[in-house]
Amino acid sequence: MVVHVLNEAKEAFLKNKFLKNKNLQRIVLGFAVFIILTGILAFDFIPETIDIEAGKPSPETVKASRTVEFIDAEKTKEQKEAVEASVEEVYKRDVTAVTRVQENITNIFKQVKNVKAELLSKDDDKVKPTNEKELLEASLAALKEKAGYAISEKTLTTCLTISDDEIKNLEEKTISIVTQVMSRNIMEEDLVDKKMELDRMAATLTLSPAQIEAATEIGGAFIEPNYYYDVEQTQKLRNEAVAKVEPYTIKKVAGEIIVREGEIVTDEQIKILAELGLLKKGIEVNKIIGTILLILGMIFIFAVYIYKFHKEIYDNVSYLFLLGILLVSVTLIAKIITPFFPSYLIPVAAIVMLTTILLNPRIGIIMLILSSIITGQILGNNLQYLTVSILGGLFAIYLVSDVVHRGDLARAGIWLGSVLAGLCFVVSLISNINVFGAFKNIGWGLAGGISSAILAIGALPFLESGFHITTDIKLLELANSTQPLLRKLMIDAPGTYNHSVMVGNLAEAAAEEIGANPLLARVGSYYHDIGKLKRPFFFVENQICSENPHDKTNPNLSFLIINAHVKDGVEMAKKHRLPKEIIEIIEQHHGTSLITYFYHRAKKEESKHEVSEVEFRYSGEKPATKESAIIMIADSVEAAARTISKLSPARLEQLTRKIIQDKLNDGQLDKSNLTLNELNKVAESFTQTLSSIYHSRIEYPDLKVVSSSKGMLNYGNSNK
Repeated sequence: MVVHVLNEAKEAFLKNKFLKNKNLQRIVLGFAVFIILTGILAFDFIPETIDIEAGKPSPETVKASRTVEFIDAEKTKEQKEAVEASVEEVYKRDVTAVTRVQENITNIFKQVKNVKAELLSKDDDKVKPTNEKELLEASLAALKEKAGYAISEKTLTTCLTISDDEIKNLEEKTISIVTQVMSRNIMEEDLVDKKMELDRMAATLTLSPAQIEAATEIGGAFIEPNYYYDVEQTQKLRNEAVAKVEPYTIKKVAGEIIVREGEIVTDEQIKILAELGLLKKGIEVNKIIGTILLILGMIFIFAVYIYKFHKEIYDNVSYLFLLGILLVSVTLIAKIITPFFPSYLIPVAAIVMLTTILLNPRIGIIMLILSSIITGQILGNNLQYLTVSILGGLFAIYLVSDVVHRGDLARAGIWLGSVLAGLCFVVSLISNINVFGAFKNIGWGLAGGISSAILAIGALPFLESGFHITTDIKLLELANSTQPLLRKLMIDAPGTYNHSVMVGNLAEAAAEEIGANPLLARVGSYYHDIGKLKRPFFFVENQICSENPHDKTNPNLSFLIINAHVKDGVEMAKKHRLPKEIIEIIEQHHGTSLITYFYHRAKKEESKHEVSEVEFRYSGEKPATKESAIIMIADSVEAAARTISKLSPARLEQLTRKIIQDKLNDGQLDKSNLTLNELNKVAESFTQTLSSIYHSRIEYPDLKVVSSSKGMLNYGNSNK
């Protein structure tokens, strides 16, 4: 049923009378894929809106229509402000402050001493004070002028009226109490308290009241802050702390519940709904435009790549149709399953496995990139998913690049599942998922790999038949002797069957030697003569101890019977749904060669009438592939080799090269693209293979091609 639907869709597309031009077919196909992919991806950007408000109960349960991940700028700002506020202010101590204060106090007392000494030593009676009062007034005036400090006259007077020893004692004790006060941290706002502390300490000194007051005033005048707020360093630390704050990211996976019915809606839930567009009355035009441009760009780049590097696929619209179906299918599956299952179950690996088996690994890599990017859009460009998808897909391509049995696909699924499980575990650790979640993802990765292989195994036969693609797996199945046609050939025409097996051995070895498809050459050889099943005993290899019916048959009728086996073989192949490559080999394995025996017999019997060669040529097509040409030559060489007695390598090589030369001269190899160098390798391969088969033969100096007892073989073409 699936094959029928695929065939119907493909044939309707390729045979539409409005789409006969291949370029138009490609354009329409590309446009159709573009519309479908864009529709699948852009559907989420036109969501249904709901009436919901923060702080009120939700009227319904709302799920994420797609995977979203965005940064909450407001929440991020709050986090940064909180971190910045948590950084303590930085203060630094001025270690030079106490020394500076001590020097200032010492300096003021030094000025007092200098003024007293200067006035008392004056010799000029006119300038020198005449009494104690005048002396004090003069000293006070001089001290004020030199000191330059806002010290009261009372304190200065006290300093000037005491002896030098008392001044020294006062100086030492003032410095002592100031040093004690400044030994602790003093900030600007602490100055008042510290001066009061200085007053209390000065009151305990063994000095006169006037001197205590002087010590208090002088010490209080010079005491200063020694502990300052470091604005620059504080801001630097705050900036560093803020820079470490990760943006507050909100993420919801497709299908995840955002808010349940009756639940009080939070501001964060409102933001998620807004990001999904569920609170907007319009569509998200910018995202739709971005999606359109992305899909257009991908299709364009893919088309250019295929045209440049894979012209054979570009020219085959059926193959492009297949790639389009695979790409659309994986996108649709991803859209359907992501609301319910983890993204690791998206069968990207299955798509690339099918592409690799049906076409080639390089196209598989391109399909991997395209499908990963497109399905990644559904998941909000999830980096973890893209990592697992691309790396797992590359490993899947490696696993199936040389697969030849369907059982190999099952083993590939187990290997792929193991690798995906490991990748899922790694990305889970990177994403800071807890251990339980990481081990859970291992299970999903294993399931994803195995399910991809199962899907590939199930879809492969339908795609092979629906798109008429012959894989190595299909060829190996056809090579099995239990196949109905081969079984029938073995029973009803054993001579033809044995001949076909021999031709297969020759063709396979030669095809491998020149880089053609050896498996196709072998399987094509097995089926190339199935048309003989209709009348097996009209062919000499099946005539075991029986009379040759051609002896009593008109040569024209014999020609028609022999010629018909090609047409009969094509009909049987189509009836049994053999691949088109095999059908082409059946149709081309004789080309338009001349059936020489019946041609010469007709000329002899109808001497009165002119007999044309055209009337006795096969009605098939000339070989259009290297495999068909190799089988044509192998067919003739094998049949002719059986007619020669006492074979030797030299005789076999001479026979092989003569047959190849005859085919070349007759124009049978014109369409095969075989080069002379390749034909030389084919001849050497045939000689080696036949020599190994007939290794017991003894070489004789003369080569003579001996006809069968019925005289009907001419290099395998006379009665075939």
